[in-house]
Amino acid sequence: MEMIGLLEKFVPEMIDLLENRYNILRTIYKNQPIGRRMLAERLELGERVVRGEIDFFKNRQMLCSDVNGVSLTPECEAVLYQMGELVHKMRGLAALEACLAEKMGLDKVFIVPGNLDEDHSVMQDLGRVAGHYVQKTVKDRWVVAVTGGSTMAEISNHIPEGPAKSGVLVVPARGGLGEDVEIQANTIAAKIARRLGAAYRLLHIPDVIHGDALDKLLAEPRIEEIIGLNKKADLLLHGIGVPRVMAKRRELDWDKLLDLAQKVPVGEAFGNYFSADGSVAMVTNTVGLKLEDLLKLKRVVAVAGGKSKTEAIVAVLKAGFVRVLITDQGAALKMQEII
Repeated sequence: MEMIGLLEKFVPEMIDLLENRYNILRTIYKNQPIGRRMLAERLELGERVVRGEIDFFKNRQMLCSDVNGVSLTPECEAVLYQMGELVHKMRGLAALEACLAEKMGLDKVFIVPGNLDEDHSVMQDLGRVAGHYVQKTVKDRWVVAVTGGSTMAEISNHIPEGPAKSGVLVVPARGGLGEDVEIQANTIAAKIARRLGAAYRLLHIPDVIHGDALDKLLAEPRIEEIIGLNKKADLLLHGIGVPRVMAKRRELDWDKLLDLAQKVPVGEAFGNYFSADGSVAMVTNTVGLKLEDLLKLKRVVAVAGGKSKTEAIVAVLKAGFVRVLITDQGAALKMQEII
């Protein structure tokens, strides 16, 4: 960090140049193969500037091209993640991570540059950071539980290859929400298992069940087994929802839910709707872990980004069961203001 401080003081143009070139490579990586004109539009730079940078990278064997456009070479892709970490430190995000971890009582906070509300490609960065965390953290014979949603699906796409995991089991932490199969917990659990070379189990029931049907389903041996595995998970990955949005996904009447709520809910996780102070405003009947189960787990990782989700993130963190947060710069800066 001292070296970075010296560079910022004496050669600030070097920092700017590194960040600009990283953004160019990052944009190519997310859209490859991509033509020069389209790349210039995405970066909001002139074509002449982009052409010069492409030539620079080509001369160093960092880009290859064909009729469809330019792509990163395997060697360049291999160092892009490390390059991003360097830019991350230069932007001062490491200090913000430490600040938020201390203020919120978390073990670790990871912040990716950008704001998901303004740039949807930030979702890929969240997935990549979370994917590296999973690969680095999971040990032999662990049980890994995961919820559904687009953020979790992105993680399953970005877990890098690594040492084979022995005896690891991946299980869904939620039932289905009747949405696209690609973002349901079952699909994501299976994909993560394949990335880790692990086994997996599936939970073939809807997430929201009313009346006596829920008790009957939970008594089924197969379902009871999956719920039991969730309760002793060594690592739990989940997203954070905005209450009104989650109520719509579960086909619940939002106005009726508000009438039943003890306080105004601003964040949601596992069917628990949390108020701004982290207390439970209301609970819906869902298949999966309860709040008392979550509080007993040692390694719960929440992944959520976008400035618009900040209040939801803070509310869920105040509930006390999350140990690691992976978010973006937009949400993190707003969190800093709130706390």
